[in-house]
Amino acid sequence: MEWTFFLLAGLIVLAGMVVLPIFFGAPWHPLMPYTISRILKFVDIRPGETICDLGCGEGRVLITAAKEYSAKGVGVEIDPIKVGLARLLAKLKKVDSKVSIIRGNIFDFDPSDADVVYLYLTHQALDKLFPEILKKLKPTVRIISYRFCIRGMTPEKVSADKTLFLYQLTKGTEINNYT
Repeated sequence: MEWTFFLLAGLIVLAGMVVLPIFFGAPWHPLMPYTISRILKFVDIRPGETICDLGCGEGRVLITAAKEYSAKGVGVEIDPIKVGLARLLAKLKKVDSKVSIIRGNIFDFDPSDADVVYLYLTHQALDKLFPEILKKLKPTVRIISYRFCIRGMTPEKVSADKTLFLYQLTKGTEINNYT
């Protein structure tokens, strides 16, 4: 009898993690390890860089970046259950000194320290985030979006299967070039 209570409670928590975020514009969709590796290779993450994941879920993109590429990771997640899970996974993978997970709203977060910004958000969430977020980013930031392109921006590179979109900001790299 006791195990059925825990099973039911676990199913309710899982359902809440999957269903509730749909109403906030960004459903949770865990990625396969191969997909995470593809994303990090595509964006060319380098040791010491800071990757910021807006809507990081369980934080596996950040954990992989820290573990396999010696990058620093900052994740923002609004769901307290996923925040706790992400922090626990980072600790278990022994990268909690390189990965920090912040419970908060992605629209209020300041990603100005990021060298790479990773996004797996719907068009509705991206439309709300852009172009306002561009004012906060480093001039040389690389933005990688999975599955959804950023409207109004032209990607530098698109994967062959058209699921990865890489954007490179070049603010401040041209002098005396007025339009």
